[in-house]
Amino acid sequence: MANKQDKNRLDSPSLDREDQSNQISTTGEGFFEIHVKGHLNSKWSDWLEGLEMKLLDNGEMILLGPIVDQAALMGVLNKLSRLNLTLLSVNEVKRKV
Repeated sequence: MANKQDKNRLDSPSLDREDQSNQISTTGEGFFEIHVKGHLNSKWSDWLEGLEMKLLDNGEMILLGPIVDQAALMGVLNKLSRLNLTLLSVNEVKRKV
């Protein structure tokens, strides 16, 4: 029953602006920062959708770059999981120019 209510709420034209902007932002390309415990060398960048890799002195790594949609993001996260890297955080950030 809750699913039907949620669907009706989403179909309603009375969504406030914040709800509408949240829906729009989940469908387009975003620039992400993925923080993991562990290091990979730069040869893995292509396999990880071309994300830039920053190795930190504390044994952690930050992956940065555009990801086209949620499916692509899940693909990257699944790859990191298969490499037994511990996921520390995932954030959508403003692109640094």
